[in-house]
Amino acid sequence: MVGKNRSYLMGIVGGYLIYIAYELFSNRNDQNTTMTPAARIGFIVFFVLVGIALLVFAFRLWFAANKAEKEKKDEDPPENENSLK
Repeated sequence: MVGKNRSYLMGIVGGYLIYIAYELFSNRNDQNTTMTPAARIGFIVFFVLVGIALLVFAFRLWFAANKAEKEKKDEDPPENENSLK
């Protein structure tokens, strides 16, 4: 379950980075800023690339955790319903 929680968090962070890149892109013609156009484009590209990489890594991590969880379920012996709990 730890791998799934980590993958969810990475997916959220990756999505947020893509959202930040979109916000930078949508305000690219704003003249009331101290950021140069080259720096703005550089950050947009950086945030999109890192966001996509995090989303891909999160999906792979989630898939591996899901597979490990299924394998663990198969290995556990079934509980005896007549035993004391």
